[in-house]
Order: sequence, then C-alpha cells, then structure tokens
Amino acid sequence: MIHGIRRACATTVALLCGALLASCSGDGAAEQPNVSGDIRIGLIAPLTGNDPATGRDAQRGAELATRLINAGTDGFVYQDGRIWGPAGHARLSIVTLDTKGDRQRAADETSTLAADKQVAGVVGAFGADATLDASQRAERLQTPFLSGDAPLTALTERGLNWFFRTAPDTAVFGSGFLSLLRNAEQTGQDPRRIALLYSNDATGNDLRSTVTEFAEEAGYPVAASVSYEPGDPNPSAAVTAIRDAAPDVVLMTADGGDGGRLAQAFTTVGYLPPAVVVYGPAAQTAQIAAAPGFSDRISREAAWSLPIARANPLAAAVAERYQRDFGAPMSAEAANAFTAVTVFARAIDDAGSIDRERVRSALVAVDLPGNETIMPWNGVRFDGTHQNTLAATVIEQNTDGSFAPVYPRDLATTTVHWPPAGAASTPGTAAGTAAGTTATATAARTTRAAAR
Repeated sequence: MIHGIRRACATTVALLCGALLASCSGDGAAEQPNVSGDIRIGLIAPLTGNDPATGRDAQRGAELATRLINAGTDGFVYQDGRIWGPAGHARLSIVTLDTKGDRQRAADETSTLAADKQVAGVVGAFGADATLDASQRAERLQTPFLSGDAPLTALTERGLNWFFRTAPDTAVFGSGFLSLLRNAEQTGQDPRRIALLYSNDATGNDLRSTVTEFAEEAGYPVAASVSYEPGDPNPSAAVTAIRDAAPDVVLMTADGGDGGRLAQAFTTVGYLPPAVVVYGPAAQTAQIAAAPGFSDRISREAAWSLPIARANPLAAAVAERYQRDFGAPMSAEAANAFTAVTVFARAIDDAGSIDRERVRSALVAVDLPGNETIMPWNGVRFDGTHQNTLAATVIEQNTDGSFAPVYPRDLATTTVHWPPAGAASTPGTAAGTAAGTTATATAARTTRAAAR
C-alpha cells in the first residue's frame, strides 16, 4: 500500500479541504440536483452501557463532519456548492440513537431511523454484533448502511446490497500485526512466539482464526490461543494460561468494558508479558496500559492515528478543529465516524438526490483518493462485497506515556521496542517472582516439546 502519499502532499490546506467531498465532474455534475432542506444521516452508537466513550466520540466525529460541510468555512468549501455549503440548498444533520451496546436495540433503532426519521442512510453501530443485526435490518428496509469501524470479516461476506464498510477488515489488521512482527526482527533472530487472548464472541473468534492462519503461513508459532467470556468479572484463568505458555507477544481483544477487567487479571496473576498488542477501542487499551508495569509494553491497532494526522494537512486541520470544538484530542472512533459521514455526503452529492437507491449506487461508485480523506489510507473504493479496498491499519506503541506510530514504516514516527524472542516475562506487582515465571515458561516449553 502506498502510504507515502501523506508525506508527498504539498497542496495547501485550503485546497485540500476544498477537495473534501468535491462534486464529481462530467455528465453527472451537470444534472440539476433534487436536494434541499434538512438532509438527515442516522448514527447508531453506544452512548450508554459498557463503552460510552466510543459512542460519545463517534457522535462528535459525525457532528464535526456536518459542521464543516454545512459551514463552508475554514477551508471546507465545495468546488461548486451545488448541494452543500453556503452556496448550496441543503444542510446535513445527524440523528443519533443510542444502542446501549445491545444488538437488538441496534436493529430496532435502525428501523426507527429508516422509517420514522427519514434518513438518507445510517452510520454505525460501533460493535460487531450490533453492526451485524443493524445492517441486516437496514438491508430489509433497503436503506444504505455504512460501517466506519467494525472489522468483522463476516460483515462483507453476506452478499448484502445495502451494506458498506469504509474501515479495514480483520484481514488488514491481521496482516498488519504480522508485518510488524517481521519489521521488529533482527538478523538471525528466532521468530517471536505469539499468544492470542481473545473474547469468545464474533470479534474475538474472527481475529483468532485470521491471525492463526496468517501466522502459520508466515512461520510464526502460536504458543497459545485462549478465550475469555465477554463481561467475565475475573478472567484470571485465561491470563494464567497465557502466562504458562510464555509467549513473546500477546495479541488480545478488549471491548465493551473488558479492558479494565483484563488489566486487573494481569495484576492479580502477577504477569507482565514482554509485549502486548491490543485490538479494540482506545478507551479499553488505555485501561490496560494503566495497569502497573504495562505502560511501555503495550501497543494498539487502529484505523487512524493522531500523530500521523498531523503530517497530513487535511487531517491536521480536522483534528485541530475537533480539539477546539470538543476540548479533547480526536480519537480513532471519532475519525471513523467523521469519514463515514463525509463519504455518505459525497455519495448524496454525486447522486444529486437523497433517493436511497441512487445514494446506494453512488456509494458503489465512490472513488476517493487518499488526500481527500483524513485517514492514513490510500483512499475509499469499494469492491464487489462493498469493502473499502484502500483502507489500512496503523499500529502505535506506548512510549513515555503517549502512543506513537510504529507501523507502517513510511508513516512511523518511532521504531517498535520489544525484547528479543525468548526473553523472560516479568512478574507484576501481585504474586509471582521472575524465577517462578521463568520456571513456569521452561516447564511449559518442555511439555510442548514432549508432546511433539
């Protein structure tokens, strides 16, 4: 993937912002659009429940997109204003409904948006299970549904006509993780042994199957693959099994409030892995990073990175506006929602209509270059399954209290710092000693060798 387009951009901020959602040229642009008044896009997100931070940030990102599209100020001006901006005849608004992290509620709220709120499309649902059910409901209601976050492979394997995903899928995240492992290797170094600590749900099992397959093909041994039940108040048994396998890197899922519970389990068991990569919302990663001893051992996968954004004039301008409007740094969840809304607005502009079938057809044809998005991607272009083939992943490592990109290489601001393969794990502040942990690791390896 050609991530280097970010650094090569020499256009001014105003021109880049003007490119955002610019109307298409050609015959379609010559048609008189039939769009005016208040145009609504629905957003379903967990504003309450186990992970309200994700819903809050998603709502903020979506709202910021409408402000920039409608105002046409600070450089966010459409080339001809035929629909949006001060010269246009329509204003974009977001109608947000709370899923509470519940899949049935997500489906029901999708029905409400499509039938009662008369939205042109729906963005959501910021959770794999909720997105599965909500998008299936949108399919029955023939309403465009755009996911900006959930990477679950199955979402684009159902043959749905009305579902689209701008964000990377699990395969992209899995290949990014394996690429980071290769990048971190020294000449002559043994491959690092991986352990998977995953939630026993759609997201966790999808990651497990994908990474296991990729690791086998790439020659990376999977030392352990251990599941925990989502919401389990004490997943210490799962953490103990990971500790006993003595891996070099732990790849783990954390969602829906599980971050804090997993952090407590690591502390209770007294286990500090040499390196940890978290696959889940930033708020959950932060809870794990806050556990004693974890801060400089933890990395996270995401579709967006604030340090990378600062190198892209368009993304930097959006991130600065987000900070000014909401008093907090822009998060990946906010960026995902922002991008999904802008893609919807682009499709409406291209279609010259809010007729759902025409908007769906315009989404199929969307082809945005990377410099017209705020994401560290090559752009937005959907394949036959309606997956964005130009999406990419970023991996950041926590160093000195802040996360910095370590992957992909051409966008990295620092190098990954992991101990070499075979380095002993360190005990945490609870029970356990380094000698005990090393002895357990040696015993586990001896047992596996005998089993072979």
